[in-house]
Amino acid sequence: MNETLIAWLSAAKGKRIVVWGDLVADHTVYGDTSRISREAPVLILEKEWDSLTPGCAGNAIMNVASLGGTPVPVGIVGGDEMGKRLLGQLEDRDVDTSYIRTDPALETAIKMRVLAGGLHTVKQQVIRIDSGSDYGAVSDAKMGQNLKAALRGADAIIVSDYGLGTVRPRLFASIVRKRSILSVIDSRHSLDQFAGATSATPNEPELEELARVSIGDEEEVLEEAARETLRGLGLKALLVTRGKRGMALFEPRKRRLDIPVSRTQDIVDVTGAGDTVIAMYTLGLAAGAAFAEAARLANVAAGLAVMKLGAAAPGVGEVGAVLEGGRAVSRPGCGGERGGLGK
Repeated sequence: MNETLIAWLSAAKGKRIVVWGDLVADHTVYGDTSRISREAPVLILEKEWDSLTPGCAGNAIMNVASLGGTPVPVGIVGGDEMGKRLLGQLEDRDVDTSYIRTDPALETAIKMRVLAGGLHTVKQQVIRIDSGSDYGAVSDAKMGQNLKAALRGADAIIVSDYGLGTVRPRLFASIVRKRSILSVIDSRHSLDQFAGATSATPNEPELEELARVSIGDEEEVLEEAARETLRGLGLKALLVTRGKRGMALFEPRKRRLDIPVSRTQDIVDVTGAGDTVIAMYTLGLAAGAAFAEAARLANVAAGLAVMKLGAAAPGVGEVGAVLEGGRAVSRPGCGGERGGLGK
């Protein structure tokens, strides 16, 4: 099995993946909290250093690049300093930013996280501050123009929708779906607006919100919610990420495939793991892998991502090393589509 996955990992190299979504600057401030303020009963943060990385769709872009693909981002940044720095981060990875529109009237979306701790303690997040403009202010015409241009010669498209206005379902229907291109959706709150996509990668809470159910430990509820989403949106596959429970892959007329978490003993930070999943999954599919094979690749990549602090992109060499070590596993699920075929 792993020899097959290694072959697909190699075949994915250089695949041109459009990433259409919300570009956010992840600004993290690290500091020491050894004193208490006299002004109020709060800790004083003495800033030690900070970092800036591409977040949300930007993290998906970085993952595609790190995993051997050629990302083609379509999005928006403001004309401010943070927008310039964000573009610079992408260009430093040789990412073509031609289809990212810079709008001087907008403020780049920022997620600022403050991580604090003492000298000999692990720093923990104490607050997150979000700011930035609504990217929906950019017209459909301008967005559609860049999207059409980016799709020329593309092998697949990732839709990375965090609800900031870059992604418009009406443009997906009028531009992406009409091209019959391989499309994989990650939408925080609007997955039901992307009927006709090839696949989607919701996490369990997103599936619960869409299906208006609480899954918890009820595997039957998961099965029913996933099957209804699969049918309702006309997807060819649905890959549900389940945190510590791993992943569950659903395909029409096949039993579900449960994929346990890879490297559970090494989890450090799950931030951005969903972006790693959709990047590796889409690259695998673009290379020609079956949904189950692409999902297994995504599971290995995600297992590496959660070993790193913050939203981190594992390298293609790291994924290959895990596969060569024989540590990728999966098992058939107990559920199945009613009236469907067993796998």
